[in-house]
Amino acid sequence: MGVEGCAKIIKYLLFVFNLLFFISGCGILALGITLNVNNGGFATLLPSVPFLNAANLCIAVGVIVMVVGFVGCCGAIKENGCMLLIFFFLLLLIFVLEIVAGILGFVYESQVSDYVESDLITGLQKYDTEKGLQSAWDRLQSDLQCCGVDGAADWAMNSSFPATQFPDSCCREYAIDCGKTVGYTGAWKDGCAEILLTYLEDNIYYVGAVCIAIGIFELFGIALSMFLYCQVKNDSQVV
Repeated sequence: MGVEGCAKIIKYLLFVFNLLFFISGCGILALGITLNVNNGGFATLLPSVPFLNAANLCIAVGVIVMVVGFVGCCGAIKENGCMLLIFFFLLLLIFVLEIVAGILGFVYESQVSDYVESDLITGLQKYDTEKGLQSAWDRLQSDLQCCGVDGAADWAMNSSFPATQFPDSCCREYAIDCGKTVGYTGAWKDGCAEILLTYLEDNIYYVGAVCIAIGIFELFGIALSMFLYCQVKNDSQVV
């Protein structure tokens, strides 16, 4: 005998919730893949900034959310107390982890600028020794239209670039070996540290807003699943 009345409405609400939750997992997975494609090079440059490793995290979270959503759907439609309880604890765990991640992000926010500066300097000095770093720097400078850490003169810290020389990706008008001939006046005016920091801060705000929205959504699911679980348990005891 299935649940009746208000509990039946909750059952279908929970099913719809989990269907949406499953779809959101697909979206998070797609976001992770997109971030991995678009920002993978930036993560190579800034190993100390966890945000840029969010691509792999989003992929993992997307898969987990899809599994949790599937369990919730099955538990709701079948009125299975065990699956509902598993769903409840999994969703609660995800919610707690989001809170912890938010707290850690707030605590370490002030240190991001230091990490960006030091990681960029290290990457600049190793530019010609690691292919991944070279590709990442070239992409960073051409995409964000910047040069060096604080300016083109920073490339003097790398012995491969004599004074007034820098990678071709610094050139405002790109040409092969332009970095050896155009001088500082032909390079992008701004350094990459400040621009990249602004880029990170903008993205962090977007991620934070999404996490808050998802957290409220999850609280709704937690309440629905516990209500339906209690109703299913009570009905089974009556029978």
